[in-house]
This record gives sequence, C-alpha cells and structure tokens, in this order.
Amino acid sequence: MMLGPFLFGAPLALIGLIALPVIWYILRATPPAPKEADLPSLRLLDDYTAQEEEPARTPWWILLLRLVAAAAAIIGLSQPVYAPGASPASETSGPVLVVLDNGWTSAARWSEMRTVAASALDGEARNTPAHLLLTAPRTLNIDPAERLSKTELPQRVNSLDPVSWDVDRANALERLDASGLQPGRIFWITDGLTPDTAIPFARDLAARAPLSIYAAPPRGPVAITGLSSDAEGASVELTRAALASDATYFVSALTLDGAAIGTAQAAFTEGNATALASFDIPAAALARVARFQITGADGAGAVWLWDSSARSRRVGLVSGDATAQPLLSDMHYVRKALEPFASITEGDIVDLIAANPDAIIMTDIGRLSPDVEADVAAWVEKGGALIRFAGPRMAAQSDSLVPTPLRRSSRAIGGALTWEEPQSIGSFPDGSPFAGLSAPEDLKIRQQVLARPDPELANRTWARLTDGSPLVTAATRGQGMLVLFHVTAGPDWSDVSYSGLFVEMLRRAIAAGRGEAVADAEGTYSPDIVLNGYGRLVSPDSSASPVAAADFADITPSEANPPGLYRGPAGTRAINAGDGATIRLMTDWPASARLLGDAEARSLRLGGPLLGLAGLLLAIDLIVALAIAGRLPLPGRASQAVIGVLASLGVMAAPSADAQQPYRPSPYGYGISPGYGADINVKGEIDKATEAALDMRLAYIPTGDASVDRATLAGLRGLSLMLYRRTSVEPAEPHEVNPETDALDVYPVIFIGLSDAAAPLSADAVRRLNDYLRNGGALFIDTRRGGDAASTNNFADLERVLSGLDSPPLEPVPNDHVLTRSFYLLDGFPGRYENRRLWIESSGIGEKTERRGDGVSRLIIGDADYLAAWAVDERGRPIYSVDGGDEQREMARRFGINLIMYVLTGNYKEDQVHIPALLERLGQGDEGEDDFNIEDIPRIQDGGPQ
Repeated sequence: MMLGPFLFGAPLALIGLIALPVIWYILRATPPAPKEADLPSLRLLDDYTAQEEEPARTPWWILLLRLVAAAAAIIGLSQPVYAPGASPASETSGPVLVVLDNGWTSAARWSEMRTVAASALDGEARNTPAHLLLTAPRTLNIDPAERLSKTELPQRVNSLDPVSWDVDRANALERLDASGLQPGRIFWITDGLTPDTAIPFARDLAARAPLSIYAAPPRGPVAITGLSSDAEGASVELTRAALASDATYFVSALTLDGAAIGTAQAAFTEGNATALASFDIPAAALARVARFQITGADGAGAVWLWDSSARSRRVGLVSGDATAQPLLSDMHYVRKALEPFASITEGDIVDLIAANPDAIIMTDIGRLSPDVEADVAAWVEKGGALIRFAGPRMAAQSDSLVPTPLRRSSRAIGGALTWEEPQSIGSFPDGSPFAGLSAPEDLKIRQQVLARPDPELANRTWARLTDGSPLVTAATRGQGMLVLFHVTAGPDWSDVSYSGLFVEMLRRAIAAGRGEAVADAEGTYSPDIVLNGYGRLVSPDSSASPVAAADFADITPSEANPPGLYRGPAGTRAINAGDGATIRLMTDWPASARLLGDAEARSLRLGGPLLGLAGLLLAIDLIVALAIAGRLPLPGRASQAVIGVLASLGVMAAPSADAQQPYRPSPYGYGISPGYGADINVKGEIDKATEAALDMRLAYIPTGDASVDRATLAGLRGLSLMLYRRTSVEPAEPHEVNPETDALDVYPVIFIGLSDAAAPLSADAVRRLNDYLRNGGALFIDTRRGGDAASTNNFADLERVLSGLDSPPLEPVPNDHVLTRSFYLLDGFPGRYENRRLWIESSGIGEKTERRGDGVSRLIIGDADYLAAWAVDERGRPIYSVDGGDEQREMARRFGINLIMYVLTGNYKEDQVHIPALLERLGQGDEGEDDFNIEDIPRIQDGGPQ
C-alpha cells in the first residue's frame, strides 16, 4: 500500500488507529465515586486539612503521552517506509526485460546479483516471457530479442560469470534498439557505479517502460588503481566506492604461481576514497613479485599485475677501484645512473652471484681468479647479464668473460703526443638495443680499449665511434649476455658519464642482457596469461588478440584485450582492469524508478524508530506513575522522573558489552578467538581466506569419515591450545579446507588424518596440493595405523588417497634433526602409540635445494595417531586414551609444539650459536650426568613445564 511518499508493508495494522478514540475515552474516564459511610472515629479528623488532593480527571499531558505511544506502536507495526522516489508497481502488460551489469565491478556481489536476476519473473504470470540484456560488450553476446520462459531464465542467468572488462551501457542501448523489443517492465540489476554512464542509461530505460532497479555496489575496496615502486619497495593505491567510515584492508604481494611474498595494510579514513598499502620488502624478494591482490576481494580490479617494464631492476656492483675518494670513483657515476630505475647491491662477486640479481656491473676489473671466473661464467650461462667497463687494469690484461678478444694496452685519442683528435659517438646499428638514441656531438671519447679484428666483431658491436671503432660490444654466452663498454665508467676516458645518454644506455643494456628489447615500437605483444572476471589467472581464449607495441600505452581492457600479462620484445607488459579507474557511487536515480537492494538507502524505514518511540513513551509513563505514587526512593519526584528518563535513554543507546570489549580466549579453555589480535573494520562477513590471512590458523582436509574428521578437528584444537599456553604463537580456530576450492597458501601447515575408507582426492585437489607444497607449504599426514607405515617406507594407502602427489624421497627423522630441538629437546616422536617413526623429506645430496624456505620438509608422515593424542574437548580435557599415559601424552604435545615451531621458524636452531645453550640444557656443558626426569617437572594447569 502506498500513501503519498509512504509505503506500508502491513497496511492492515493501520486499522488499529480506529481504536484511539476508545483508548482516549477509557483513559479519560473517572472511576465511580466511593460510597459514603459515617464512622464515629473519623470525627477526630474534622480539624485536619488535606495537603494533597486526588485529581478528578487524568492530567491532559499524561493522556497525550499515552495516546502518542499507542499511535506510534500501531503505525510502527504497519512497517512504514518513507520513499519519496518510489512509485507503485503496476501489473506487467508485456515481457520483462532483465538488464544485468556483468563487468568486473560486479564480481564482488555477483552471486547476489545473479540470484536477484534469476528471480525476476517471481510473482509474474506463468506465461510472462523474459528477455536478457548484458551491459558488458562481447562478440557473441546474448540477443535481447531472445525469449526466455520462467524456467529458462534462471538456467541462463546461473550460467553467467562476470567478465574482466568494464560495461558499455551505450552499446547495450544500441543492441536493445536493434532488437526491436518493447518491454512491459524493465528490471535493472546494477553494480551501482559510474554515474556518468548510469544516469543517462537509467533515464533511457525509465522512458521505455516502468523501471525497477536493484543496486549492489561493492562494499569494500573495489580496485587497485595504481602502483609505484623504487629501490625501497612498492606501494599500491586502493580505491573504494563507499566513503562512510574508517576501514582497514590488506593487500598481498604474490608470485605468479600464488606464493605469498608479503602483506601490507591499507587504512581508509572516513570520507576518503583512496588508501595506500606500502610494501617494505627486500629487493631480492620484491623481484619475485608478479601481482598484488586485495585479500578477500573478488574481481579483476582487485588484482594488479606487475610486468617486467615497471619492476625495479636488481643490479650488483663490483669495483676494481680502491680510491679513498668514492665520489671520484667510476662506481659513483654508475650508481647515480642506476638509482632512478634499479635497486643496487654492492659486495663481493661471489655473494652477488648467490643473490642472483638481474645484472652485475664490474668497473675496471681485468682478470678474475680462475675459480671466480668459472662461477661467473656459469651464472652468465644460466641467464645472467654481466656488464663490464674498461680501464687501465683491463687494458693490461683481460680474462675470457668479454664479448670479443681485446688488444693489450689502450688507445689514446687526442693529447700532446698524438695527432688524433678526441672522437665523438658515431652510430648505433639497427640491431642494437641503443638504436634510436641520440648522442650529443659534444661527448668526446679520449681513450678506449681496442678489440682485435674478428669476423663477428661487426655483429657484436652495439655502438661505434665516428671512426668506426667499437665503443660497446656484446655477445651471448649460453642463456646470458656479456656486455663491454670499451671506456671507463667515469670521466677519465670519456664524457659519456656526464650525460643522460649514460643512464639510458645502462637501462637498455640491463634489459637486453636479460633478453628484453627496449625499443619495441615495431613489435607486438601476445597475451600470455589473463584474468577472468573473478580476478583469477587463466589461459587466454581464442578471442584474445595481440597488441601492437605502439598502441599498448593507450589500450583499454576489452574482450579482444582482456586484463593480463602480454609477452613481447621488451619482456612482459600488463593490462590492469583498475588502472586509473574512477570509482563513484550512483545516487541520482530516476524519480519514477522503484528502488531495491542498496538503492533503498535513499528511502527510510520508519517501523523500528516508531516502535522504539512507543517503548520510550511507555517507559516515561511508567516512571511518572511511580513517581506520583511515591514509589521511587529518590529525593524529589521531579528528579526521579528526570533520572528515570535519562536512564531509559542510556539503556537504549548504549551498545552491548560484547560490542565494546574484544573477545579474548580463556587461557584454560580451547576456545580461540576467530579474530585474535586483529583490529580491522570489515563490513559484512569475511571469507575463510581473509580469516586465515589475518590470524595464523591450522587447517585440515576432511576425509568424509565423520568420526575421523571430528578427531582431527579436536586434535588441532588441542594443539592450538598448547601453543597458546606455552608459546608466543596464538592460533585461531582451525579451519576445514577443501583443496579444490579454498585458498591453501594462507595456511603454514595442513593436516590430513587418514581413515581406512578415505576416498581418493581428485586430480585437481592433488594438483593444488602440489602447488601449495612447491610454494612453501607443509603437509602433515597421520595414517593413524600404528603399524608398518612408519617403520617401513611403504605408503600404499597414501598412493591410493593422494595419487599424483609430488612427494620427494623420504627418510626417518635423524636423531640430530632440528625437529628434536625446535622448542623442546626430544629424543622421540610419540603420539597415541609409542615407538613410532616419523618420516620427512630426505636430506641427501641434491635434496636441500628443492626444499621450502630454511630447509623445512614439505612432507611429514607418521602413523602414531598424533591427532588423537592432542585431541581435547570443549573444556580442554583429553578425549582419547594414550598407550603411555599422561607422560606419553605430554611428550606428544611437546612434539606437536616442536612441529609447528619447525614449520614457522625453519632450521635456525641448527645454527652453531645455539650449541652452548643446548649443551647446557642437556647437562653436557658442566661436569656430571644429566639428571632429567619428567617426574621432577613442576606441574601447572596445562600439564606443561613452568
């Protein structure tokens, strides 16, 4: 029912307003007069004058108070809504046109939008047809003229996914006009953004037929709209649509295959649409970053792909100059030239090779020692770029790491003892990376090392002097490159280091040394990997087309050029959906449109406030009645009424204690906070991956056996409890994960407790587990058998359940392994069963290089039923019996703590600096024998040591 600008959800409740006159009459009525009776004893009161008199009628202000309370309650029950822009829905006289925004900004609430679109014909007649119009342009888009029945519409809508490019509403109107469709009603499900195109689009739709609008704008950050980087790290800019309040979100820096490198926080302040997330990551780690992603956000705009052209280069510098005046050294000029685009590391050449930078630059180093020369040659052959500058030492002697053989001694050009004049830079060959650069004529070369005549010298020359002699030569060596500047890096032999040309030559030499061209105006870039509408990396389909290098800077994401990484002559270039995007909410809806979803924010629901007002007035009436009757024990009846009113208002306005006090787990119960230690402001529910990213959690893969899965969960809760009580690790509630769909890389370790009837994991699940292990994850498998699996290398059941798992060679844990001392000193790994072996990744020759960070084993397998030994109930009490009683249960808990510490901290306890402390704890640092006895440990409430 609609009455002016007011809508009533339960209009029949308004009939109660008819009762207001009756209520007024009842409240106004005076009770019947009492019967009079003469009592002789009352003559004693003849001379007494009454101080107070009862009113003959109810005071008017109390009567008004009660009538207003009753009216507010009746109107509130009718569910009124103030909606000045709404219009009553009329019966559909023709087909229903469903318009759906399916661009990348819809991904955040796509499931909700799809559900609403699928129900567009609910309430319509059985034969009412529907037509579907998608606003994102595609080559093979759905024809708006296609007729869909009431059963076909949900099927068609549920098959749709958002695309990774933006909507084109003008194009959608052109397709609608071309279809010739005359709808009886239009239902637009929109992302609620981009008012520049949404306003004329909505007005056009409203002019065609009665319009209903369901707006579902993203509630969190919509996109990463920019990135900046330097040698110190990188910063990304997040943009959101809703500006109402402060909020904090997180951004992850990931490798191309999804391994997490770092996480940064972006804090939005009230009224601001943008926030920065800054990553302070070492240069070696920053070089591995290929994308940034907003944690827990969906959509192509929530991912920023970082291509090779934008990434800061890592360059190592090695100098042969030992001058005491560094500002006059050759390396000073190299360093200044590299600072705008590279992160610089200086040190010993062997250490630089181990760091594997993009390039190593050496100034005036003639001959390397044979072993160092062999190491550098091997590094170059594997893809390294070695850039060298000449000087007196190289002129005297050189090694084999030069692109062309050199003559001994250098050539002096110009001076008192020569007839020649200093030379200028001549030409850059067409095949040179320096092609297209312009050399100032006043740059003079006064000395150089000369190359020996060679048939390949012309092909190896990147730059020449005016007399044709080589200035820069280069040659491939294996997969890498050797580059030689035949002059010094400083001003001693030439003026090149004084010019901006020097900066560009170094930048191009480093890029070319890595196999990337810089002057790529004539090349093309082909799609290598692209983003889908949800922001996930996928292979490009047949509609993705190459992009000309000259057009790349102005490209707009589309079906032909979706967001993704494109590979070409200069390495990789990225197209990002959110690059420079302006995110604004649509607020100017047509007055004739019926608003649903978040568009209803323009309307005001009055039912709750009216019922609250009625309750408040009745509370005031009660307090006044008590005050008049003298039932309030406070001095002064007026004060009583005022204090009572204030107290009522305070109770209604004050938030609950639960909302004010953050939850903290009891140190003597298993309950772990779902957001322990996190101070964030997230609207709505956060997903599982975000929870795991905010708080460290253990995870397990269910087997389908309910009893085994309950034991696994109870075991991880018990282990989390022990970690919370005894260490600085504060895990949150364990997660059950589906390896096919859930994000795995946010968990440091995943547990599997196998049952006898465990179903094999799917190929996709095993593939994702393999990716998780390769990216640094750890998998703990408990076969729970207590049989031969831990004493022999026979894992037949694992082969059945985890067929295809890329498991490395295994071996029993050595006695001196870091697992025996990562937190407690242990000489065994008991679980529910004792004397069992634990198997880890083999540490044989060649294996350590394949391990995850700090040499932690990727795969750990046992059969002692550890999860049952750790399991506790809701009150923290052990659930299952253990062979060796409480002593063995304690040792099993200690192993569990050692396991988590080993996974989290790696093998740092193998460092020799810890040996004295370990010997002292073992009793071997002093004379006498080790008197350790578990019975001597003082007991505390959790069974652990003091």
